[in-house]
Amino acid sequence: MPSVEFVPGETIRLRHFQRDRPALIFPYRVVEAHDDAVLLWAPAGTRGWLFNMPDGRGLAQTPLPEWSAATRVPVSHTVEHGTLSWVPYGRDYSVRWFFRPDGRFFRWYGNLEAPSVPWRTGATAGLDTSDWDLDVVVEPDRTWRWKDEEELTTRLAMPESYWVHDEERVRRAGKDLIALAEAGAFPFDGTWCDFRPDPSWPPLPEDLPEHHPRSRP
Repeated sequence: MPSVEFVPGETIRLRHFQRDRPALIFPYRVVEAHDDAVLLWAPAGTRGWLFNMPDGRGLAQTPLPEWSAATRVPVSHTVEHGTLSWVPYGRDYSVRWFFRPDGRFFRWYGNLEAPSVPWRTGATAGLDTSDWDLDVVVEPDRTWRWKDEEELTTRLAMPESYWVHDEERVRRAGKDLIALAEAGAFPFDGTWCDFRPDPSWPPLPEDLPEHHPRSRP
């Protein structure tokens, strides 16, 4: 059982860190909360926050040593698709279902990442993780492809500036998801592809929450 329990219907914040610096903060609604996983929802049009260079450059436009040494600033970012996110505790990934604004499911996205750590500080709660860059995109027919392989390989050559160090672990997590997709097993078995959010849920907050230190296992 996780040290923090979430309540269905509440808002939590997903936070990605690069070492101890925030890289992304995004609000989600808790759909289901279990001992071994949490299911989250954010509709199309939800606003989150990326942390970019003060001059507006993102990671893709910035040399990694400069990026890692800089103090970055929050920039609002709006997603154009609905996202249902299954976060299993203790796993090196989460899996997202992407939905078009009209509610049609169109893709799974296997996000390779450090196991998420739940936290709660006062009225604010969330999940902390570190994104590992490499991902697995799975289409509705369960064909799959790696995403951002080149970025992972290039950045691993700069270990003094990179927050990912174990390429074998990253690829092993991706291969685990690929095996599930090829077998048509959960989470790629059609579960939740017809998901519809509770119409009584209010909009997710659009403000940048107060910063709290990173939570660790």
